[in-house]
Amino acid sequence: MVKSNPPTARARYIGRVLRQLRDDLGHKAAQVADHIDKNSATLSRYEAGEYPVPGDIFLSLLDLYGVDDQVERASLIQMNDEAGKRGWVDSFQPYIKNLANHIWMEDEAEEIQILSLTVMHGLTQTKRFAEALISNGPKRDNPVAVKRQVEARVIRTQLLGKADGPLIKILMHEAILDQRVGGNEITVEQLERLLEITELPKVEIRLLPRESWAHIAAGIVVGYTVFKLAEPLPDVVYIDSSVAAIYEEDPDIDSFKETYDALWNDVALDSKASAERIARELKEVKRE
Repeated sequence: MVKSNPPTARARYIGRVLRQLRDDLGHKAAQVADHIDKNSATLSRYEAGEYPVPGDIFLSLLDLYGVDDQVERASLIQMNDEAGKRGWVDSFQPYIKNLANHIWMEDEAEEIQILSLTVMHGLTQTKRFAEALISNGPKRDNPVAVKRQVEARVIRTQLLGKADGPLIKILMHEAILDQRVGGNEITVEQLERLLEITELPKVEIRLLPRESWAHIAAGIVVGYTVFKLAEPLPDVVYIDSSVAAIYEEDPDIDSFKETYDALWNDVALDSKASAERIARELKEVKRE
């Protein structure tokens, strides 16, 4: 089931490990709940990653389940201790609440595959472009929220230039280039930044041609992002939504991965042709 505003990927992983250990040993939920002096509903939330597992209870569960390999035990304990942390984004709460987990995954991913169909992706946006968007959005009457959201977006863009950062593949619909967010001056700056990004060693941009429709045939009408996280965490897909942050994860995201690969390899312009198209648009805007 798709869930909005989920806990971190680490918390979900820890929960799945606990559930698998319990199932492998044949323990009933009620028995385990009694062992840790909790009710079955609380245990269920631990196993779903919805509640953080307190350290003493986590150790008790590892003991109950016979997890005595010291390397495995230490790894699980460390992951559980950090399960609720999302790095620098914690200082931006509550202004970016729905994207906190998203930003953590951007920082932790080994590879990120982005499909953007309607707007310039946040990782590519200049500060002035982001300000133009956010200051005209749902928080336009809250200047503090606008400022904090813009600041967070600018910090996110630093990911693109990190030598130890993830491989980032950005698949954009060509029609996005037609947008004049904030006016022509800001658009020129944004397109120049987009061209700079095409030169970065760990980033590749490809454009879906304006006339393409394969994504629609595949049932894709909104953009999404696939995060390929380091083992043992699962791959996760984030589905664009104006209502809430919506995620799914392996093994239920094969269709998203397959569609992305097909669009990237068989439909999109290659990176050189895409950069040339962006450059042509830049010249056109400068003439307007």
